Amino acid sequence: MRLAIVELHDVSPYYENETYSAIEFLKELGIDKFSLLLIPNFSGNYPITKFKPFLTYLIDQGQEIVLHGLTHRGRVSLTKLLYTNNEGEFYSLNREETAKRLEEAIHHLGKLSRNVSFFVPPAWIGNPWLEEVLSAFGFKGVAYRWAIKVLSNGVKIESPALTFSNRFLLSYLSLKALPIMSKFTEKAHLVRFALHTKDFRDPRKVKMWEKVLTSAKKHRRLISYEELLSEGGPTFAFQGVKQAWGMVY
Repeated sequence: MRLAIVELHDVSPYYENETYSAIEFLKELGIDKFSLLLIPNFSGNYPITKFKPFLTYLIDQGQEIVLHGLTHRGRVSLTKLLYTNNEGEFYSLNREETAKRLEEAIHHLGKLSRNVSFFVPPAWIGNPWLEEVLSAFGFKGVAYRWAIKVLSNGVKIESPALTFSNRFLLSYLSLKALPIMSKFTEKAHLVRFALHTKDFRDPRKVKMWEKVLTSAKKHRRLISYEELLSEGGPTFAFQGVKQAWGMVY
């Protein structure tokens, strides 16, 4: 059976109400397994440890938590302007800056960090040192836009991420594009459905997610990143695993 990871990006107290709406939406759809991509200190102003009721709520969901940067804010980059609105947090960092930022992110997670072993860089944009530093901190895998990389052996698992844009013009275009991409990736062995908390400010996106996820649930088994890479799990049973080739975005 084909597989899917349902993941909620930009989980933060900054998007507290949107996070609640998104999780309740997933529950109502019968999506019983999803990953929460947590930003430990959004914009440098919303440290997760200062919002204990919100953090407790997340933990009580019993769902996988994935680290999603530290602040989700990066330097201005004209070369990445098409992909992100200054959200490529790790794109322009050197090795030392990358390590310092990850160390701070892990510190904000506190005891929760023991159970966090996967990383998705904001806007899916990394840098040449990111994987090396993640490995040093004990992370198992990192996910980019088109693939998931196993850090222990360099294997890439092809896995397109379907998502909406929340930038003004691109937001409208993505409403048209997502159904097409969903159809185009029907035969992919593993697909990631990347919901963003900000999607839940737009009823059109919520309605489309309902349609896409309801269909996917009928044809795909929902798994977590941990299950994908765990010994004896789906990773070793399907043909979508390949040795690294090309460039991962």
